[in-house]
Amino acid sequence: MNWKKILGILVGLAAIGYIGYAIFFSGKEEKEITVRVTEAKEDTITETVSLSGLVEPSDTQNVFGQGVVTDLPVKVGDKIEKGDKLVSFTDFSIPAKFDGTVTAVNVKENEPDTSAQTGTPAVVLADLDQLQVGVDLTKTDAPFIKKDQKATLTSGKDIYKGRVSEVDPMATAQTGATGETRALHAVLTFDKEPEDLIAGFDIDVEIATASAENALTIPVEALVYNSDNKPFVYTVKDNVVHVTPIEIGLQSANKIEVKDGLSKGETVVLSPEDSLKEDVTVKTEKAE
Repeated sequence: MNWKKILGILVGLAAIGYIGYAIFFSGKEEKEITVRVTEAKEDTITETVSLSGLVEPSDTQNVFGQGVVTDLPVKVGDKIEKGDKLVSFTDFSIPAKFDGTVTAVNVKENEPDTSAQTGTPAVVLADLDQLQVGVDLTKTDAPFIKKDQKATLTSGKDIYKGRVSEVDPMATAQTGATGETRALHAVLTFDKEPEDLIAGFDIDVEIATASAENALTIPVEALVYNSDNKPFVYTVKDNVVHVTPIEIGLQSANKIEVKDGLSKGETVVLSPEDSLKEDVTVKTEKAE
């Protein structure tokens, strides 16, 4: 075998070896992970309870009579002043207790009033100039709702401010499509009387139940729970990931209070992937 042939074989083996080396070690290289990050910062955080409420008149007079109706001077939609006669019977009349609007009439003149037997009022008078919002609290929400707590009420694009004005002392039974449930009724009043709301429609209610100023906070999407349901976050220092247990406090719709485990300015990972682990090297991308 001449030297040219030997040299050709050696060159071929070297080329095959280089290609094999490149393929093997390229498969060993870890894919670089890019993570979105932000810093823990001090902020005001407010914890809220979200509910669906019902816009209702601030005062309602349900009239229940007895005997034959001798005079019925009102109809639905009439504006009534305090003291005006609502309905008369053989021996007596029933006057309005306040200025309001007649919202229902369920009797007729010269016919007996059966409202006491049926439970349906003969006449209903409502104060539609001063509205309020009624909410029914579940067993879970009730312990957090207190009188004078501030609230935000939203109907479509309109936003109103108000506060809790009444909380019933005990829960009552309510019968619905799913059976009987119990709820605690509460009332909210508006700080400024709304102009375009109509009684009888629903409204979104958000009651502020707790608040903290200058609290250390992180975005909700940074929070993770381990297999023992203990909260932690992934922090990043010098492009290396660390698993950092934390103690959490108040929680709003988009922020969480960190009571222990983090310091102001520390970098945390947002929406971390399941594959993220301790000591993994990453490339960071600041969240907007």
